[in-house]
Amino acid sequence: MVEPWIKKYAPKHINEIINQAEAVGKIKSFIEKYPNVDKKALLLYGPPGVGKTSSIYAIANDLNYEVVEINASDNRNARAIHVKLGEAIKGKPFFKKGRIILVDEVDGLAGFQDRGGIGALIKIIEESRWPIILTANDPWDLKFKKLRDVCNVVEFKKLSNTDIIRQLRRICASEKITIDDNALSALVERSSGDLRSAINDLQALATMSNHITLKDLEVLGYREREITIFRALGQMFKATTIMGSTLPFADVDMDPEEIKAWVEENISNEYENIKEIYEAYNWLSLAVIFYGRIYKRQYWDLLRYFTTLMYAGVALAKEKKYNKFTKYRMPQYVKRLAQNKEIREKIEELSKNLQKKVHTSKKRVREVYINTLIVLMKNNEKIGRKYAEILGFNENEISYIKAAVEKL
Repeated sequence: MVEPWIKKYAPKHINEIINQAEAVGKIKSFIEKYPNVDKKALLLYGPPGVGKTSSIYAIANDLNYEVVEINASDNRNARAIHVKLGEAIKGKPFFKKGRIILVDEVDGLAGFQDRGGIGALIKIIEESRWPIILTANDPWDLKFKKLRDVCNVVEFKKLSNTDIIRQLRRICASEKITIDDNALSALVERSSGDLRSAINDLQALATMSNHITLKDLEVLGYREREITIFRALGQMFKATTIMGSTLPFADVDMDPEEIKAWVEENISNEYENIKEIYEAYNWLSLAVIFYGRIYKRQYWDLLRYFTTLMYAGVALAKEKKYNKFTKYRMPQYVKRLAQNKEIREKIEELSKNLQKKVHTSKKRVREVYINTLIVLMKNNEKIGRKYAEILGFNENEISYIKAAVEKL
C-alpha cells in the first residue's frame, strides 16, 4: 500500500518543523525541565494541519524520547483513558531516554463529561511521571476550563501560503511530479492554511497524473473547513489507485456507514457500463457484509478494512476513468427528509431525547441511530420497530417515525 505523504513528509527533526519556532521552543523546554515545571501538562492549540502532532514526534526524535499517543476522540470515557494510559504514565521505556504522553484531539471530549473523560485526563496529568501534551483545534469551550487550569497553553500559528507552497514544491521534486504555478497557487488557496489538507490534495491529484494543471483541480471542488461529501465522491470515482480512492474521505466529518448510502446512490450515476455497475455494487455488498461482522463482534479496529473495500472496490470496478462531469446526488431518503420541515423538526426532537440515553453527540445520534432506524423501518418494518424499541422509543414515537418514513 502506498504510504500517505502526510506521514512520509512529516518533520523528523526540530529544524524541519515549519514556522513554529516559538511553540517548539516552549515544548522542548517543558520536556527537558519536567517534572520541575509549574504545570504538569501542555495544551497545544491551533487550526488543523499546522503541525501540532507532527512536531511532538520530531521533538521526541531529537531528544531520544518515545511517544505514547491516544486519540481523545476515540477514547472518550474514563475507563478507556485509564486502560490506554494507566501503565504508560508509570512505566519506564527500555530503549529511550524518556517518554512523552500525547493526547490528540481533546476537542473530541466535548459533550462527554458525564462519561468521565475530562476528569480522567486531569487525574492522569496529576499522577504521571512523564510529561503530558494535549492537542486541540479550539480548547476555549467552557467544558475544557478544568482541563485548561492544569495545563500551560501553547499556540500554533496558521501557516502562510508561502510556507505551504515551499513544502509542496519539495514534495513535487521528491516525487518527480510537476505542477503548474497557477494550479499550485489554487491548491494552496483552497487549503486555508492547512498543510495536511494541501498535501492530501496533492497526493490525490498525483494518483491521476504526474503533471498537474489547473483543470485537474476541478475534481477537488472548493475546500471548506470540512471537506464536502460531494468533493470526496468526485475524487473517489475518478481515482485509479487504492490510495487515491480512500484518501479523499480522510477529512469527511461523516460516519462511514452514512457515507455508504452516498456511494450506493451514485454508482449508477457515475458509471455507464453495466459490467462496471455490477462490479461496483458487488464490492459494496462485500464491504457491507464485512461491516456486519465488525458490528456483531465489536471489532472496531477492523473498520479501516470496511472502508477500503467500499471505496477502493467501487473506484476500481471501472475499466477506465470517466472524464465527464458528474453531478452527485444525496441519497433520496436524506433529500426528502431535508425538504420536509415538519419531519425534520420532529427528528431533531427525537435525536435530542435519544442523545441522553446513548450518551453521544446529537450529530452522531442523527447520523448513526436515526438514519439507521429510517433505513430499517423503510425496508423492514418489523426489524425497524424492534430497533426503535431497543433505542427506547415509546409506541407513539415509533408510530410517528413509521408515518414519517412512509412520506419519504
